[in-house]
Parts: sequence; structure tokens; C-alpha cells
Amino acid sequence: MKLNGKKVFVLGFGKTGQSLLKTALRLGGHCQVADTRHLENADTLRTQYPQVTFHFGALPENLLLDSDLILLSPGLAPALPALQKARKAGITVMGDIELFALLASAPIIAITGSNGKSTVTTLVSEIAQKAGIMVATGGNLGTPALELLPESGPEPAWYILELSSFQLDACTTFRPRVAAILNLSPDHLDWHGDYAQYGAAKARIFQNMNAGDVLVLNGEDAFTSSLPGQVPDSVAIRCFAVHDERSDAYVLNDRLTLRNSGALLPAADLRMQGGHNIENALAAALLAEAARFPLAAIQEVFCQFSGLPHRLAWVAEYQGVNYYDDSKGTNLGATLKAMSGLSGPLVMILGGDAKGADLSPLQQACRDQRAAVVLGKDAKKIAQMLENVIPVDYADSMQDAVLKAASRAMPGDQVLLSPACASTDMFRDYQDRGQQFTAAVQKLAGGKS
Repeated sequence: MKLNGKKVFVLGFGKTGQSLLKTALRLGGHCQVADTRHLENADTLRTQYPQVTFHFGALPENLLLDSDLILLSPGLAPALPALQKARKAGITVMGDIELFALLASAPIIAITGSNGKSTVTTLVSEIAQKAGIMVATGGNLGTPALELLPESGPEPAWYILELSSFQLDACTTFRPRVAAILNLSPDHLDWHGDYAQYGAAKARIFQNMNAGDVLVLNGEDAFTSSLPGQVPDSVAIRCFAVHDERSDAYVLNDRLTLRNSGALLPAADLRMQGGHNIENALAAALLAEAARFPLAAIQEVFCQFSGLPHRLAWVAEYQGVNYYDDSKGTNLGATLKAMSGLSGPLVMILGGDAKGADLSPLQQACRDQRAAVVLGKDAKKIAQMLENVIPVDYADSMQDAVLKAASRAMPGDQVLLSPACASTDMFRDYQDRGQQFTAAVQKLAGGKS
């Protein structure tokens, strides 16, 4: 693929936008960049890319409409009037994953879902590496997909991509050879418009799959279990379901089991904590099996991999109370899974930006818990929902939240940060939120963990 002399407009200049620009320049495009933010390093960027025109602030609609190709960063709403006009004018609008797929020759394993996708992506990558198989891993996790493409030399045996609904929404011809939709729970509804459109974006992962391809679905999730009728007939569907021995991956006699390969290992030997991680392991095993990665590598990784940071991670024990960091619980489904993975009464730390989601199921989930501490943009909304169910305290910082949670907790309780909300109303990102929680807990415990 060449862009020699074509007028290319890159919209959004975060990490992915930078990868779009570098790729477009390498392909010979004549590039401009627009970002609605006024970036602090604007002068540095202009020096670094003297051949590129940068626009910060309002989108220059007239210049967009004069482009041959618009490259869209994930998270920029496709309903922007300027983008709609561009499409009507016949201008190609493409995201990073679509461009990546046009340039990549090696097969792709793609993983999406509301929750668990980073863990499953990492597990599959670890399994491949344990088996000595060359893979390149990224997408919505870590390295932008376009930066995985080698500038010279051979491609990996597989690309392993975590994909968000934002990235999939911009795909039209993208075809992974192996893919998974892990689950769906309300998230990003402020961006997609409603739950149906959010689900439709996730379902784009399989729209171009064909004979010989394998799609992995969660047989115990309401959304994913409704999808088989929409999948092209030639695609092989593999389902995981912890409690259903008729599925392709399940738990039998407390052992993780694959229908085609037999028992993998006792569930107790899985190093990751939480029942939701049994689901993640089953999904990863089916993906690895579909890619023909060795069974021994699957077993070894499952016994060694302890999980990713900020996903139901134990932080410390203090005065008989355990503290857990699940800052990656940015939506209702993730928080409900985390709550079900811990025993004993919980003191919940909730709140942030709910992104338009209905959090009312928290009422039932919190009914038998000790208390809740709320903070952030939607704190009042959550507090009003819970105030007749359990005691609720407001906090104005993470340190304040930890202190108030500690004052409510009794020996044998668990304090769980799993906010059911995005973090960017108060923090840089979910990692920053989790790090502030960990620091506050360790300060409370006198630096001991």
C-alpha cells in the first residue's frame, strides 16, 4: 500500500495518532494533523515533523474536506459533523486497526470484550512466547498496532491485538484469523449512544471472518451467547462456559478442561485470583488451541502468571482487613465480577465518571456488604442509589476514601477499590487511581504489606 502524494489528515494526536502519522509519512502521504486539544509540546512537534502542518483547537473542516484520506484516532466520535460530511463527499475515513490490517501479512489473533481483554491478550502472548513462537502484541494494550509492523525483516508468526469498541467501530475490512468476544456490559454509552450500538461495534470483530477462522465466545454471557446466528456460517465457533460441560472449555471436577485436548490443570493451580480469571483462562486456552500453541505452554503459563496490575490485586492487610486494588474495574460488569471474587463483607470504594451507564444493579450487589465510600463526578448519583441499602460516605480524594473505608471496616472484611466508573474526572488514568490507592493503603499500614 502506498500513499504517494495523497493528502492525508490525521485526527487526534495521542499515542495512536502518532503511530498513524509515522505510518502515513512512511507510505509517502502528504500529512496534516488536527487535535482539539492545545498540546504543550506543539512547538516541539512542529520541529520534529517540519513537513507536517499541525492544527490545534477547532477542527479545520474545509481542510478535512480537501483530503484524500482521513486517519482517525480511537475515541474520536464518528458522529462528528465534519466526519459525516467527509464520508458523504466520498473521502475514506479509516482507523488504525483497519490500516494495520491492510499492511500486515501475518495472521491476527484479536480479543475484545468489556472486561478481561488485557488479561486474556497477555495470557495468549505469554503462552506463545513460552512455546518459542514469535509474536507481536499490542493494540489497545501497550504498543499501538501500527508500531508492531517491522520496518525491515520478517513479520512475527502472529500478531496478538487487544481491541476496543472505539477501534472496531472504525473497521470495515479487518479480518482476524482467530478472535474472541469475552463479554459485554454497559460501558462507553456516552460515546456509542446506546447499548445496542456498543454491542454492534464489538461484533464487527467477526464480520469479515471466513473459512478456517475461529471465533471464541462466552457461553455464559447474555450478549455473546446471542451472537452465533450473526456469525458467518464458515467460521468455527468455540465457546467457554465455566459451568457447562457441553461447551468447548469448562471446569469439570475442579479442573480446567478443553473438549478437544482434555484436562489442563486443577483450578486451584491457576495463579490468578478470582472466579472471573477462570473465565479468562478458559478463553485464553481456546484462543491458544485455535492458533495451535502447545498444550504444555498453556499449562505452564497458567501456573505462573499472577495477573496484571490493578485487576483485583491484593495490596496489604491491616488490622485484620485486606485491601484490594481493582482500579481497572471501570464499568459495572467488572465491578460485579470483582465483588463476586472476594469473600467476607466488603467496604466498596466506588465512583468516577459512569459514562452514562445505569449502575442500579449495585443496589442488590451491595445489600450484604459493610459500607461504601464514593468519590468523583458521579459520587452523588451512586450515593443516592445506595444510601437506603448500606452506610455511604463521601470522599474528596483517594487518601480520604481509604481512611473512611478503613474506619468502616471490621476484622475479616475486605476493602475493595473497584469503582465501576472511568477515572479521568479525578486521575490521569486508572493506573494513577490504583497507584494512589496503593500508596494510601501502604501509608495507612505504616509501609507494611
